[in-house]
This record gives sequence, C-alpha cells and structure tokens, in this order.
Amino acid sequence: MFVLLKHYLSGDNLIIELGSDYQALSTAAYPKTYDVIRYVVFNKVSKYLRLDEIESYCTELIRSLGLDLSKTSVFLTAAEVSKYTHVVKEFGSVRVEVFMTLGIDWISCLDSVVNIYGVEDKKLSTINIAIFVSKPLDNVGLLNLFRLVSEVKGSLMTLIGPTCITTPSIGTPSDATLVASPLGNERYSVGLDEVIKSALIDAIVGRLREISLDDYVRYALGGISVDELYKISMEIYNKCRVPNKEVSEVGSEILDELQNILKDPNVLALLRSTRFIEFMLALGIVRGLSISDYLKDSPGIIVDELVGKALAEYVNGFKGLLSYYWVERLKESGELKNLLRLPPITDDLVTALVGAILSRVYDKYSRV
Repeated sequence: MFVLLKHYLSGDNLIIELGSDYQALSTAAYPKTYDVIRYVVFNKVSKYLRLDEIESYCTELIRSLGLDLSKTSVFLTAAEVSKYTHVVKEFGSVRVEVFMTLGIDWISCLDSVVNIYGVEDKKLSTINIAIFVSKPLDNVGLLNLFRLVSEVKGSLMTLIGPTCITTPSIGTPSDATLVASPLGNERYSVGLDEVIKSALIDAIVGRLREISLDDYVRYALGGISVDELYKISMEIYNKCRVPNKEVSEVGSEILDELQNILKDPNVLALLRSTRFIEFMLALGIVRGLSISDYLKDSPGIIVDELVGKALAEYVNGFKGLLSYYWVERLKESGELKNLLRLPPITDDLVTALVGAILSRVYDKYSRV
C-alpha cells in the first residue's frame, strides 16, 4: 500500500520522504527526465540563479540536508514553500498525493512572456507540481500521467489563472512537474485519469481561490490592478470635479465605491468571462471577423459595447450607462491615454466600470 512516510518543512524547504524507491519522470531543476528517487525537495531560492548555476546549487542543497544525492529530486521556486498545497485522493486500492507550490509573477502568454506586476525582477516564479501514485507505472504510463498533468494544469491556468493583455496564459516559463510511482514486479500503464484530474483541480483551484481581490482583478484584466483602475477613475474625475469639495475627499469615496463594486461576484464573473471574448477575437477564431478587423476595432465589432452597456447598467442603471458613454467620448477624443493603450474589449470593460462607479459618486452629491 502506498504510504508517504513523511513530509515536513525544514527552513526554506519542503522535504518529502517516500520511504522506498520510486520511478520518476520530471522536469524539476534536479535531476531531469527518468530517475529513481526516494526524496523530493521544494526549495525557496533567495536569489536569481543562472542556468549554469542550478546543478551546483542543487547538489550543495541536497548535501546540506543530509539526503541521498543520487535519489533526490529538487524543485526551485521563489514562492513561500510553507504555503504548499497537499491533496490526497483514493480510488479503489489506488492512492494519489499531490504536492504543489505556486508563485506567479512571470507568465507564459501564447505570444510572449510578461510580468503581471509590471516589474523586471527575475524571480523563479513557478507552478511546481509533484504527483505520487501507489500503482506502479511503466515509462509509457508515467509519460501519459505527465501529459495529463500538463493538460489539466494548462487548462485551469487558462480558465482561472492570470491573463495576458490579449491572450490567456498557460502557466509560467519555469513551471516544473514530477510524476512518480513505486518500483515493483508488476507494472501498469494508465487508468488513473479521473482521480488525477480531481486531485489537480482541488489543488490548483483551491490555491487560486485564496488570492487577494487585487490579484483576482489583475489576473482577470491582463495585469490591470485595482490601483490602476482608481488612477484611471481619478484622471476622469479631474475633468469634471464636484464643486467645493476637496479632491482627496471625493477620491476616497471613489476608491470605496470601486472596492465595494469589485466585491460583487457578479461583476467579478463578468470581468473574467468577458475577457475570453478578447482572446477569441485576438486569435481570429470568431467566424466572420478577422484578426485585422479586431486590431482595427472595426465598426462591425459591437460586442464590446454590449458588454459595456450591461456592466454599466448593472452597476448604476441608466445613470451608469450615460456615464459610460461620457467616458467613451473622452477616450475617443484622445484625452484618456491610459484607456487608449487597452485592447478593444478590455477598454470597454474598464470604461464601463469606472464610468458607472463615478456616476454613483456624482449621485451622492447631486442629492445633497
């Protein structure tokens, strides 16, 4: 029967002791590909490592932990390993354990690699996943398991992970995966798909549900933060200030309204789901509309306005809609530089959101 004898934290390391030899297929930092292992280490790296430094760093780390150098696999990450995720699933006589650390800064877009926080640091932001199954697998079985993990992780990141400005992300550029099963006389191929998918969904979705509101908004809007939405709101407000009121006082109310509206799950769902329209148009997969039409923001594309109207009216009814149209005119006249840099669907989402929020603030003072 499959048993993980131990997994524990030691300094900046999560150490997993398997208790017996396992055959592993891995893209972890050390070692690569097929190896027999007995230990797995998730290590928080305090500095950026060059590719030619990784092997020596890992060997020194393994020795310092007193582990068997020939049977230890190492994951490297800038994430806090103490926040690791551990999921256990059982299916009949088969047991599956998933260990994951998640750190997302740099993301892999379909066309580039970007930092969602707009900084140029070189942290090893990674999604590291180790999966151990109690059923011995042959090399083909391990390879199929590795493929399944990659597919599920990529799908979930596309659905709920950070987005790029015009495409979804598929993970981070330094993601690593390890799949392993016990050595044994009888070896099997697959048959574990459902339990593996369930364990991965619990691990990844569970972890991403814990992110902050700011990260949720940033992930949904391709890196645009709550603070950036506030700055755009203030840029617009300064073109039509409330008389005899301090800008800082009204600004505080605008921020409160923004944060309250963004706590509404209906708004969050609309922001996230509408971005998939952006991706479909940017990739040219909507029948009847070319990538050229999208890039030119062709008059034939009105879905952005449909979404904008729906969001603005939901936030503040007809007044929200009028304010959305007002901000649209300011944008089209070139007065709002921050909105002009956004792609067609996203700029209407942001325009509708900030316009409707401003209308709620103006409403308060019109009743005074």
